[in-house]
Amino acid sequence: MRRKLWRSRALGVLAAGAIALTGCTVTVTGHNQLGPQAPDATLAVVGDSHGGFDQTVKNGLSDVMAFWRVQYPSISGGKPLPELRGKLYSVDGNHPSTEVKQNGCLRKAGADIIVDNAFYCEIDDSIAWDRNAQHLVPTLGAKYGPLLVAMVFAHEFGHVLQQRLGLFNQRVATIVHESQADCAAGAFAAAVARNQAPHFHVSPADVDRALVGYLNVRDDTPASDKEISHGDGFDRIGAVAEGFQQGATECYKSDWADREFTERPFGSREDQLTAGNEPFSQVIDAGPSPPNGGGGGLQPDLNKFWKHAAGSIHKQWTDVKIAEAPHPKCGDTSSRFGYCPDDNTVYFDRTYAEQAYNSLSVLNIDRVLGNVSVIENQPADFALGTLFVYGWGLAVRHQLFSRSLDDGPALLAASCYAGAYAKNTNVANTAGHDFFLSPPDMDEATSAVLSLVGTDQAYGSRGTTGFDRVQSFIKGYHGALGVC
Repeated sequence: MRRKLWRSRALGVLAAGAIALTGCTVTVTGHNQLGPQAPDATLAVVGDSHGGFDQTVKNGLSDVMAFWRVQYPSISGGKPLPELRGKLYSVDGNHPSTEVKQNGCLRKAGADIIVDNAFYCEIDDSIAWDRNAQHLVPTLGAKYGPLLVAMVFAHEFGHVLQQRLGLFNQRVATIVHESQADCAAGAFAAAVARNQAPHFHVSPADVDRALVGYLNVRDDTPASDKEISHGDGFDRIGAVAEGFQQGATECYKSDWADREFTERPFGSREDQLTAGNEPFSQVIDAGPSPPNGGGGGLQPDLNKFWKHAAGSIHKQWTDVKIAEAPHPKCGDTSSRFGYCPDDNTVYFDRTYAEQAYNSLSVLNIDRVLGNVSVIENQPADFALGTLFVYGWGLAVRHQLFSRSLDDGPALLAASCYAGAYAKNTNVANTAGHDFFLSPPDMDEATSAVLSLVGTDQAYGSRGTTGFDRVQSFIKGYHGALGVC
């Protein structure tokens, strides 16, 4: 049970909502052993608790501001960055003080808007956040690391930039502004990964960990198109990845509003009642889908998809099979999920497959106190489905191109193929498919690519990071098979 969180830009009376890729994969190369970090930032904060979380926020904002002082002329026609005119506000969401109510948005809309929130307030050009240790951003920071906290505030500063560039005057959907701020967070994260942020030294694993946390601030599936606000997890991670890959100027290009988003409502009452999930038994059933479609059919559909793709390049496709077994019959037989080219079969261990099916994390909110907890092991049929899709991707490498199957390029190619298949089976492109995706499936796939695919129990990392795989998955989704 979740409500909308992280309302990241406060305009007028209310805070507006919670905190299409091509190009090459960018490998994260940060390291932890780089000597001492810079001394803690000493930014002035109204209501500063002088605790660890507030210090992380100050360090993050200090580095974000320094980053944009350098980058802003590249997006403003050479103009220098105007500094914040307003103040920074740290608020205990359960006990907002009189002093903190100096903030223009808290004063106008009421102190409740700060609960589980961090936002840029356009009224007085300020940034405010809820520091309560049980609330959203501190909880996620404690679980997913200080880089995630810094990225939250890099997102907020993305809105600061929009105000300075006059972008709030555009008549565009909220998701356009929010995804643009996500892109700004990605551009900053790339600088951190290159060890260019004084207060944050990170490893590739730290970046992956922060991305998993960022995925958890996705929108709930909206009830209607009117409720689309910030993007599902795939939209948000995709925007972060674009900033990370392409840099600051990409985020503020004039055609940002033309990008494609995948967030959408459920298409049927039945799909909504099941949260878009088929039963586990159906996901591993390799039989044909029901005559009326709309369920089952993943493995037959994958064979149909790849038979057509092979035919388009004048090659033959041999249908891949699946089989339950403790480990694959060839290749890495220590794994519990993998493709064996010797018999053209994807093998899965049932216990591990059940874990993959129940692998999604969601946020649970106490609606009275605002306390946040991360609930693990929630149903996600397409997280398991994505593991199967990767097996077919490796089969493509083997059958159609006779290329390696056990290295990083193989796994990144399979990631790209998986993204292309996901696009082809998403709701707007289901012609000819027995199987199609529900609204939450793109989040489930993103979670699997980040957190499941590279584990030793599945395909292994093979020298790739979760972010490497996600970038390749996104490339395939937006570029189709031709870019893979």
